This record gives sequence, C-alpha cells and structure tokens, in this order.
Amino acid sequence: MANLSTNHQLTAHEQQLLRNATELVPYLQKFAAKIDEDRHIPDEVIQKVSEAGLFKLGTLKKYGGHEVSIRAMVEIISEVAKGNGSVGWVVQIINGNNYNASLSLSSEVLDSIFNQDEEVRFCSVLQARKAVVKKVDGGYLVEKGFWGFGSGSKHATHALLNLMDMKSLQQSENPEMMLAVVPMNDVTIVDDWYTMSLKGSASNSLEMKNVFIPEHYVIRQDMSHQNFSPVELKGRDRYRPYVNVITAITTGISAILGLARGALEFFVEKAPCKGITMTTHTSQANVGHIQYKVGLAAMKVESAHLHISRTIENLEHHVQSGEKFSLKEFAQIQTDITYAAMLCWEAVDMLVAESGGSVIADSNRLSGIFRDIRGGANHALTTASTGLELYGRVLMGVPPQHIMTLGVATHFEK
Repeated sequence: MANLSTNHQLTAHEQQLLRNATELVPYLQKFAAKIDEDRHIPDEVIQKVSEAGLFKLGTLKKYGGHEVSIRAMVEIISEVAKGNGSVGWVVQIINGNNYNASLSLSSEVLDSIFNQDEEVRFCSVLQARKAVVKKVDGGYLVEKGFWGFGSGSKHATHALLNLMDMKSLQQSENPEMMLAVVPMNDVTIVDDWYTMSLKGSASNSLEMKNVFIPEHYVIRQDMSHQNFSPVELKGRDRYRPYVNVITAITTGISAILGLARGALEFFVEKAPCKGITMTTHTSQANVGHIQYKVGLAAMKVESAHLHISRTIENLEHHVQSGEKFSLKEFAQIQTDITYAAMLCWEAVDMLVAESGGSVIADSNRLSGIFRDIRGGANHALTTASTGLELYGRVLMGVPPQHIMTLGVATHFEK
C-alpha cells in the first residue's frame, strides 16, 4: 500500500537504507513467535539488522555511521517495525539515543566511545525511579540507582541514564536532566520485563550500586536552548539546542507509525479471501462497511504521518532560522507526536474490530501488532492524553503541566 511519498526528500543513500529495511521485513516476520517467547531478539536477527546498517542511522559519519536526517530515520525505522514491533522499537531506541548522544557529548567523549571496533549502541532511561547520587572528586558516585524501562539494553554497549529521579524533577523549579554515560558492564539488567506488549524489546529495569562516573561523562541538560544560537553553529551541531525536541521525535513515534502501516497492509492483503462468519459474505473486500473502515483507517495513518511531518518541518525551520520556539509552537510539536500515536492506535483498533474471532490467536500477525502498538502508544513521550492536555492548557493560557515544557518555559519567544 502506498504511503505519503517522502522519497524526494531522502538522499540516494537514505533511500538505499530504506530498501535495506524493506528487504528485512519478511525475514523479521518469521521470528515473531520466537521473539515473544524468548522475550528478547535473537542474536542472528540483531546481526542481520546490523549488517543492513540499521543500527548506525543516527551515528556520525566520522565514526562509520550514516548520519541520516530525522525524516529518513522515521521512515526507515517505521519500515523495520512493519517486520516486527519489538525489533522496530529497539532499532528506534538505539538510533535515537546514538543521535542524541552525538548532540550532547563532547568530541573527546565521543571519540573515546566510538573509536572502537565494537558497534556502539546506546540504550537510555530518561528518569530514574530512584537515584542516590553523591558529588565526589572527579565525578559522581551512584550509591544506588534503579531505572525502568531500559529498552534495547540487552543489545546495547552503553546507557544514557538520568541521575535525577521523579521526586527530584517534580520538586525542582527548573527541571533538568543529568545524563550519565555508563558502559553496560557497570549496569545490572534486572530480568523483570514480563508484558503483553513489545515483549522482545527486553525493556528490563537497570540497576547500579556504588558506581563511579567521571565528571566528563555526565551531561547537564536544563531542557532548554543552550547558551548559543544555532546560526553560530555548523552542520549537525546546529541541532544541539533542540536535543530534547529531537528526543521526542526519534525515540517515540517511528515504530508506532510502522506498526499501523503494517496492520493496514496485512488487513488489505487478507480481505479479498476472508469472509465474514454467520453471513453470506465471502470476501471482506466487497463489503461496504469494511471498505469504509479501511478507508478511515488509512486516513488516520496518513494523517498521523502528516502530523509527524509537520513536527519535523517545524523543527527544521527553527534550526535553519535560529528562531526560538513560542510556547504554542513547542506544545504543538509535543502534541503532534502524541496525537499521531493516538491516530495510529485507533486505526489498528478499528481493523482488529473487523477481523473476527481469529484475531485473538497469538499466531495472528494483527494480534501481535495490536498488542505492540498499545504498549508503544502508552509510552510517556507518546501518551495522547498528556499531549492534548498540554496543548489545551497552552491555548487557554493555563501554565503547562508537562515537565519537558516547564523546563524550557523561560526560553520561549515572547
């Protein structure tokens, strides 16, 4: 099924990576049962994804990466998710984190991490459940820390972990992230990811006890524009002041979009040969109300894509012009992502409702998509109720409730 075309906006190299992802889709679909049963992605699948170059989308070219655009990243990762939701989610998380690490870390730290033979893959948790951290000579001592959920941690080499917990963030007048770069050798993965959704993402909790983190491996982000203007920066560095907006785009929505696209394609493929039980209908494709539902589902998915595209265009405009976001613009970007997730979920839910009793089988591909997209749409960065409340508050002149928005409140254009 044709999607809204973005090929003209991708470079030849990005289009090749998109083709690599498309070629992997049938292969990934074969592993659905094993991935869910094992609760992680098999090493052979990880290797295939790596060989296709799909863990290096957000990695800088100087370190052997592809350094694709944000738009290309969304398109490529959504294609992976059509093959399998868990794989798409992990590929999304690792690429988004690699991209954001390249914007946040100093060149010296990046050199020390990426100049090695092993493929570097970052997982992250942007809020600690509990963190007892002390400032010591030369850095920080994490006496005790617990983070959830660490998507992709089983396949990561490093973690980006916020040393601030929820209590600290809620009590702070100017919320900030204090991100620590930690080798996975210093992190204990707690095997507690037993879920109905995205089972293979292995989004287990992460734990640390008495781990020292050098000062230069800790980044303080006040969730605002830094003390420089994008127009003074060059190349990819011009995206640095917008790292928190980019995080919402690159680690939240791509897999959800891909799952919805995959559900629509699967339903349309099966409809001509699938009847409706207890009726005389032998082909769903010939039934009026099914045609209506497919059309409506398609429009929801395409509308979600349009909202994502608007988000990227708004970001690119501010990067190129150096203009500050207004409060309304910033809230709209966050809401666009959450609303897109809601539209994708609604489209899948609608198709499942017209799929008959067989859809409840674990072996039914649509059943797996239904479970995975429900979990993905419940992620903190894609929860529609949070985004819509934020936008409504801003439109009515009420102070925002979203921590990310509160953290940049003093930096908006008046």
